[in-house]
Amino acid sequence: MEKSRTTLDQWVTLQAVVDYGGFAQAAEILHRTQSSVSYTISKLEQILGIEILSLEKRRAVLTHEGELLLELSREITEKAISLERKAKKIKLNNKLKINILIDPLYASDCLLNKISIFIRDNRHYDVSINKISLSKSDVLSQKENDLTITHHYIKSLQPIVLKSIKTVLVTHPEHTLQNYSNEELSKQLQQHTYISLLPDDSNNNHSIQNVNVGSVETALNLIKHSIGYSRLPLSLIQDELNKKTIKQLNMQEEDKEYRFYLYMNKNSFPVEDIKNLLSIISNKNA
Repeated sequence: MEKSRTTLDQWVTLQAVVDYGGFAQAAEILHRTQSSVSYTISKLEQILGIEILSLEKRRAVLTHEGELLLELSREITEKAISLERKAKKIKLNNKLKINILIDPLYASDCLLNKISIFIRDNRHYDVSINKISLSKSDVLSQKENDLTITHHYIKSLQPIVLKSIKTVLVTHPEHTLQNYSNEELSKQLQQHTYISLLPDDSNNNHSIQNVNVGSVETALNLIKHSIGYSRLPLSLIQDELNKKTIKQLNMQEEDKEYRFYLYMNKNSFPVEDIKNLLSIISNKNA
């Protein structure tokens, strides 16, 4: 029986270098030194006798041969991870579970209705639904979630486009920011605390203080305590606006829409059931 001379670690390292844009970035994600990552790729090329990466303007770029090998390596590593997960499921007496992660800024009753259909029809599954905001690198590196809904667009992960969510800037009705005209507000925002649901929100760089929270409810509670301002999904806060417990800021271009995307973890087990749920959710866009 012929044995492989390369290792899964070498292929995973190559994928990290490509996916994250370089040796330094891959080293950070893999919790290794840059020299270790560089040596691993060099050893892989030595074993295969093929140049996989070439340096162009200090940037690692895949050769033609490297592109072919990369795609094949993804299939191998995905199957290896799937095998490990299957073993874990067997150990847990075949108890199946689906993990769904949803960006807290994403609001859709239609989505929950569609997930409910799957839950009712698949009683042999435990379903975990969490709302957590991820950075782009988090989306690329996360492995525990079967389905992820996020505002990050990552072409290589083959996203399914979902509907856009309209957001508005709000404060407590008596917050000092409500006293400024549209022309003055942009500058005044920099002097106040910004409550953000997104770790990479562009407003973070324009405020004197940033507070990252994991839910619309937490953001609303802070706003009601007259702490700063926040950008929140209109559909989830319309009742609070109607009750006048919060108030929109009088600012041009205050409204902003975020496009959301749905990703499936190709290493999920069993894949067919995950694809079934994916089909239910993405049908006519949740």
